[in-house]
Amino acid sequence: MRSTGGASRCDVPLPFDIAPDAVSVPAKRSPAPPPDIGPQIHRLVGAHLTSRGLPPGSDLVINPRRPKRGEVAVVRSGGRIRVGIFDLERGRAVLRSDRGTRWLPPDAVYVGVAALVSPTLDGMPTG
Repeated sequence: MRSTGGASRCDVPLPFDIAPDAVSVPAKRSPAPPPDIGPQIHRLVGAHLTSRGLPPGSDLVINPRRPKRGEVAVVRSGGRIRVGIFDLERGRAVLRSDRGTRWLPPDAVYVGVAALVSPTLDGMPTG
């Protein structure tokens, strides 16, 4: 329903103007920096990067930054940690491995890039 009447008798203008700087603006908060917990280490479980010289059981020291094309990236996607060679295909981010290519969803979280790799010890079970 629409009101057909004019201004109400209760709509009386205020006798003063409100200054625009007097209105409080919520302060923008910058995201909190990640806690400095030291180097993160991820152990490879599957044989996804064996062709790159990373057999199962290799330990990756993670540098927490966004990966560039061709780097070994550690990504959290779908509740799982995934490791592969970061690349772009048709404008979308992908992880390449010995088992194929996995398209990354837009909400994937980049954990970091493998900065240092320690080989597996001889005689240790790898899988």
